[in-house]
Amino acid sequence: MPRPRFYRLSEEKRERILEAAAKEFTAHGYDGASMNSILEAAAISKGAAYYYFDDKADLFATAVQHYSEELIADIAFDPTELTANNFWDGLADVYRRQFTSFAERPWVFGIAKAGGPVLADTLLYGPLAEIWQQAQTLLAGFLQHGRDLGVIRDDLPEELLLSLLVTVDDAHDRWLYAHWAELSPDDLEQAALRISDTLRRLLSVNGDQ
Repeated sequence: MPRPRFYRLSEEKRERILEAAAKEFTAHGYDGASMNSILEAAAISKGAAYYYFDDKADLFATAVQHYSEELIADIAFDPTELTANNFWDGLADVYRRQFTSFAERPWVFGIAKAGGPVLADTLLYGPLAEIWQQAQTLLAGFLQHGRDLGVIRDDLPEELLLSLLVTVDDAHDRWLYAHWAELSPDDLEQAALRISDTLRRLLSVNGDQ
């Protein structure tokens, strides 16, 4: 994680650095991203960069953490507000809000999909592990509430259902991001309906009925 002096920068300058990093990592992945390109876009010197971050991995982890926190805050919802009648429509609304947010700033979406061993490692400890746990807790709560309402199947272990949900969601996100430049607002609306319907077919008591 960044050195304390990074947080003494103005909010505008911190955002400029992290946005430049996110865009570069999004465009080229972790391995292909160039620190020089990030520094040029952020208008800071190499010396200044290493005054704030230990290395490229540190900057990457910081950008992922920053935008992941922002993303979770934007799409957070209370599963208990869903009823048996609006459960799947409510899920579609969550995805709709998520994709609308992505359309405005696609690098927020892309940075989490940049991949690489650094991200896998940082999910095991520290702030990123806490964010990952928050997301897992939210999804587990969604599944449990669905079971309480009788709309989500109970013939599979909850841990397996959670793994299926996360895997399908991630696969759809990666496909969506790979085709992002081709997608219109109507396409994003259809994407929200598609992923929510896919999960309904996978997770619901009635399956594809």
